[in-house]
Amino acid sequence: MLKGKSTIELFDSVTGKKKEEYKDENIVTNAINNLLDWNGEMLASGVAVNDMLARLTPLYPNYLRGVLLWDDIIQENQNNILPPPGINCLGHAGGHYGAENPLRGTWNQNETVVKENSVKMVWDFATDKANGVIKSISLTSSAGGDRGWMTPGEAGTFFRQRINNGSSSQSLVHFAPSVVNSVTNTSTTYVGELRKGIHTHILDRNDNSLTIVEQSYANPEALSIFDSAGLLTSSQPHCKEELFTVASDERFSNLATNFIIDKDYNLVHVSLSGTGNRNVRIRTVNLITKQVIDDRRVTLDRNVQASPAAYFKNRIYATVASAGIHAFNEGGVSSGLVAGNNVTSSTMRYWCFAGDYLASPTVSATNNLFIIDGINAVFTQAGNDVVNQMNLCNSSSMKLPLITLLHESSANSYPKSIFYVTPYMATINNLQMPVTKTELNSMKITYELIQE
Repeated sequence: MLKGKSTIELFDSVTGKKKEEYKDENIVTNAINNLLDWNGEMLASGVAVNDMLARLTPLYPNYLRGVLLWDDIIQENQNNILPPPGINCLGHAGGHYGAENPLRGTWNQNETVVKENSVKMVWDFATDKANGVIKSISLTSSAGGDRGWMTPGEAGTFFRQRINNGSSSQSLVHFAPSVVNSVTNTSTTYVGELRKGIHTHILDRNDNSLTIVEQSYANPEALSIFDSAGLLTSSQPHCKEELFTVASDERFSNLATNFIIDKDYNLVHVSLSGTGNRNVRIRTVNLITKQVIDDRRVTLDRNVQASPAAYFKNRIYATVASAGIHAFNEGGVSSGLVAGNNVTSSTMRYWCFAGDYLASPTVSATNNLFIIDGINAVFTQAGNDVVNQMNLCNSSSMKLPLITLLHESSANSYPKSIFYVTPYMATINNLQMPVTKTELNSMKITYELIQE
């Protein structure tokens, strides 16, 4: 069992004398458990589990030597792995740092002490760093401490990190999700493992319906003497494949680029048509029950591109030519520019991240754009694996901070890879008293973590 406590010290910028000291204790979230404890279906999906464990351990220093500073308290719930929208990161620190980012502190290697069952980690923040009112702090990965949460990105800091930190050809997941045997078409889109061991695809067969294909591995105990039980690849037969059709009166146009999967596993699809693509139809289909749960139409107040587009938290996102991403309200009225014209790519799609954020498609694979509250957005350095056309895949076999990303490239023989979100919250430490850090003070944060 992990236990932790923090000490925040403020020092006078002129005399160097300690002015204030704050000591608090934390709760440990399920972030570390989720990194190490996966469901058995990962074995069936071809994950090299021993290899993955070797890359994730030891936990210190890579996965427990960063700190995040928050401007508000965070609900002390072990399942809160990522902060909710509305919580801002006032400061962060991971490894050594000496540049100008006003939020980023530096690791104090000399005062950090590692013992057999405990570690005391120390970070320093100069007078120009992390100024504001701090109400909570969290331990995170070293990479997450370098990166910060939804803060402006720096070169060499990554919001996501590949577990194996290697090239795109070294995937840990050997399931090839582009294979569908029961139907023939050119518009198959893999959306993830929505239920344990069941991999889901959506298809546009050029008719007025949505086709859903579910693939799953056979239970070895249930195999008969005539059952095939090969790998889910193009050279092996599928163990099981079921096809479902959701009828409609109109085609699901641009299916590959104009949808998101929300936290309830609803496919939310946006069709754009008419002059200037102003006519919008939003259809929501639950991919588990195969039922249409919403169908609405909206007329936009200006011309947009046909793709990509998304509907998320009561707003429609579409690209206005030469003007970038706009957010439209329920009445179709643009509420303003979200991001500039160099952001969007017609071959990629938006994706729902952690149920609370919308990530936009980008021209450059080096960046993600996270839309936080419908209008405000922030660019992040995407990840150490810079590959074009990467989309998030749902996975019931993994929990945050683990995520899977799909390389939408037929040239990649292992297209599905495991990443982790670097600035996760391994602990939540709400301070008994807020700490006000100003340019008149330097600050030292000491975090002691004990394995009992």
